[in-house]
Amino acid sequence: MTAVIFVIATLLVLYVLFGYPLLLSVWAKILPRPIRKQFVPTRISILIPVRNGVHWIRPKLDSLLSSDYPPELLDILVISDGSTDGTNEIVESYPDPRVQLLALPPGGKATAVTRGLERVSAEIVVLTDVRQTFDSQALRTMIACFADPSVGVVTGELVIRSGLSLEEYNTGLYWRYEKWIRRNLNRIDAMLGATGSIYAIRRTLATPIPPDILLDDVYLPFKAAFAGTRIYFEDQAKAYDSPTSLETEFWRKVRTQAGVYQIMGHFHALLWPGNRRCVH
Repeated sequence: MTAVIFVIATLLVLYVLFGYPLLLSVWAKILPRPIRKQFVPTRISILIPVRNGVHWIRPKLDSLLSSDYPPELLDILVISDGSTDGTNEIVESYPDPRVQLLALPPGGKATAVTRGLERVSAEIVVLTDVRQTFDSQALRTMIACFADPSVGVVTGELVIRSGLSLEEYNTGLYWRYEKWIRRNLNRIDAMLGATGSIYAIRRTLATPIPPDILLDDVYLPFKAAFAGTRIYFEDQAKAYDSPTSLETEFWRKVRTQAGVYQIMGHFHALLWPGNRRCVH
């Protein structure tokens, strides 16, 4: 009996790691669902929720403001969630009037994003974390996807720079594997959320987030998807980050899994067999 359980468990692991991705790849080749892309200059607001990001906030702002995007159509709101390390002072003194600060008491990322959404009125809202820098074409590339009226959310690709240690290298390998799966999910319109470091949403679809939500980058895209629009993965819109340790990555995945169970409590239809995301 023990041997049977071992064999079944081994087969399940092999299916999850290799069988499912291969079947998904075949599905994506047989039944692709492309979109129309065309860049149309559109006013955008960029929200950066941050707590104690003094080491990253200036490079982040420099990166965004050096983007190849019409400068008159771009503004940035930094939402400081109780920062105490000098982050607020850097933002307040930043020499560009398009950068504004919303300083809040500690309340969590979900609350910070909701408060930020209340302050902006641009047609498209871009959400991003403080650590990652953007490719100069990332904003323009994401906005081009909204030319297709079926698209409600566009998520970019997080590129993990090559690490020097074996541990960092392995983390990068995992991210490449995960992005291969995302590309195939995208081809069949079955994306399971966005990448928190780089995604955009139509302002009309960006609803308030319950304060206890762990994964805003899953909650908001699913709200848009269940409103009848598409989550699209644009892998040419890139954000860059340095690799983290396997321990850090492990705890990130623990938080993500907890957030996934929480999301299923808010979106019961995800478990309905008629939903194309159910099998994923």
